[in-house]
Amino acid sequence: MAKITVIGQGECDFDGQFSLLEALDENGFDMPYSCRGGNCGACLVKLVAGDVEEIQSPVYEADKGHILTCSVIPLTDITIELV
Repeated sequence: MAKITVIGQGECDFDGQFSLLEALDENGFDMPYSCRGGNCGACLVKLVAGDVEEIQSPVYEADKGHILTCSVIPLTDITIELV
């Protein structure tokens, strides 16, 4: 089970939810999002540490070192930062 650390907000476990965004939402984190489908970029965060896997191909293209929480799952413990 991967541990998710959100800088300045806390930690939670990834328990096989559909996406990183879903895991954060279920654990009470106040995460920005709009579409949940990779089309808008509202859920963009900086991936500080760890590895993720893309589960859907987003239309919005994130800059290097950034991820869309609606479109990935953690493969390892990860640390993210809101941008």
